[in-house]
Amino acid sequence: MDELFQDIRRYIDLRFKRAKLQAVENLSVFCSRAIVIAAFLLMLLLAVLTLTGALVAAVSNWIGSLPWAFVIVGGAYLIAALIFYLLRKHLFVDSMVRMFSRMFFDNEPQLEEDDDEDFR
Repeated sequence: MDELFQDIRRYIDLRFKRAKLQAVENLSVFCSRAIVIAAFLLMLLLAVLTLTGALVAAVSNWIGSLPWAFVIVGGAYLIAALIFYLLRKHLFVDSMVRMFSRMFFDNEPQLEEDDDEDFR
């Protein structure tokens, strides 16, 4: 009976260690993805700012008025922002839920087999 309790305790300890390792792995994957996405967005922002200046200059030459060129380009950005806002659930929320669910639940069957081998 004492051996059974020791086996149960060892099994619980292994499950707890597995949960901690899985949490650390998922957190590191999330942090690395966040850093990559932040760097990509920073570079994208710099490119958009540069292209915005070029677009304003081109529109200014085309219509002959710098202030109205800024208004036209700003209006185009407002329309794009409205489209992103209307599609935010489809573009961002659903994909984030899928990413987190894959990150936390896809490795489950493989880890179960590994636990059985460690317990023996």
